[in-house]
Amino acid sequence: MTNASTTPIERLAALQGLDRELRRKAETLRSAEAEIAELEAQVALRREAVHQRRTERDAADARRQELETALEAEEAKMTDRRMRLNRVRNEKELQALRREIELGKEANRQAEEQILGLFETLDGLTAALADAEQQLADVETAAAAKTQEHQDLLDRLRAEVAADRARRDQVAADVDAGLRGRYEQLLERRGGAAVVEARNGICQGCFMNIPPQLYNELQRSRDVRTCPNCHRMLLWRPAEPVEPSPVAR
Repeated sequence: MTNASTTPIERLAALQGLDRELRRKAETLRSAEAEIAELEAQVALRREAVHQRRTERDAADARRQELETALEAEEAKMTDRRMRLNRVRNEKELQALRREIELGKEANRQAEEQILGLFETLDGLTAALADAEQQLADVETAAAAKTQEHQDLLDRLRAEVAADRARRDQVAADVDAGLRGRYEQLLERRGGAAVVEARNGICQGCFMNIPPQLYNELQRSRDVRTCPNCHRMLLWRPAEPVEPSPVAR
């Protein structure tokens, strides 16, 4: 139902105000959602870093355990070889056994060096893992607080947007469909400024002079007029009366 107390251009101006507010809130929503997504991405990166450090540490520890198991097995073989030395009487077998013992000693020495090196590596990897875990905890704590803050904003804005859309639908219903279509095309093409004020004979959209006859018609007519230059819809409002200054006595 058309509200007879306001002109079509005034209804369009009210509609534009709501559309601008909806756009502003939609942009704020997108920005907050993007920040939440960025926080989630940062947490995911830190988690991946922790996973990588843990994998490296676990792989080094598994290698250490493997070497220690092999060393224990080789030590058992060395004990057996030494016991066999006392029983071998054949010189050729004795030399071969002694050669095995020497090779075993060298293999054990290398394994022990590798194990010691792995212990040093494990110390570094364990420290790196602890550092990555601390960074993850810090990021998770900060992200959780920021996300909750953004979530509160999102919840409030979504409720406001729903209410604004309902109001917008009510206002739009009071505008002629053809006129509303023209307005929406202008709103899209002119970056959210379909309706602009005509002030002191100047269009406030393009800041060009309005022909005097058109400016006079704006002040007398209820019809919608457009700027000849930028084609935006023109809104004229009477100047606010100036309160007289008190006379000093």
